[in-house]
Amino acid sequence: MEAERIRVMVTVKAYPTLSRQYNETVCVAGVRMDTERPEHVRLFPVPFRDMEQSKQFKKYDIIEIDVTGHSRDDRPESRRPVLDSLEVVGHVSSDRSWERRAEWVRPLVADSLCQIKREQEANGTSLGVFRPAEIKSFRLVKADDRSAWQDMMASQMNIFDQERKALEALPFRFVYSFRCDDERCRGHEIGLLDWEAGAAYLKWRRLYAPGVLEDKIRQRWFTEIAGPQRDLHFFVGNLHKRPHQFMLLGAFYPPRGVMDRFQLF
Repeated sequence: MEAERIRVMVTVKAYPTLSRQYNETVCVAGVRMDTERPEHVRLFPVPFRDMEQSKQFKKYDIIEIDVTGHSRDDRPESRRPVLDSLEVVGHVSSDRSWERRAEWVRPLVADSLCQIKREQEANGTSLGVFRPAEIKSFRLVKADDRSAWQDMMASQMNIFDQERKALEALPFRFVYSFRCDDERCRGHEIGLLDWEAGAAYLKWRRLYAPGVLEDKIRQRWFTEIAGPQRDLHFFVGNLHKRPHQFMLLGAFYPPRGVMDRFQLF
């Protein structure tokens, strides 16, 4: 397949996962900045922890990278990255109350997750961003049995760099319950896959007792991020093998009112 060079503001870095096909990989998504208007794009697979340090981008970094079509992933936004070509060329900071970030994200905001799901039914849409009408709750839910994860880790140890820290399976899922701004919405309860959230849990686990740790997680991801001073939006994406199932890939939370300064294209 012929490669195309694209320019992307990274908005999503999901917590790493293991698969028998790709070993350890990260779902990365962002906003294309080289097109006539902003567009969603998914880069997969990205073996992030195996990449050179200079190529290990952060959220809201601007990257340029060669991509091709994806023979094993027919979702319209998916591209296979040519990782050797990746360059980090800038960063979109949170200065000026997230205005520079909001300028790129606002044109992509859908009316609701319900709308994104209808678009998936109609044309295969697999990425989106929306503003929930109401966050009803946030809770830590014990993860499913991790024996399958541990078995896969053991079977792949021979291909991992022995100096690299083993990937930890998170013992909990971060689950939001919310309602869309859609008269047909019956409510949603979905887990957040953001690497930032998983990394916070693993870091704070070493600093706080279990009860305090859960309070800290709730304080950050519910009281602050979903609080009245922030305008919480969710980046979402579906699963390749289960296209009707969407997950929360990341949170976008500028100060209240910033997103409303920008009109849709």
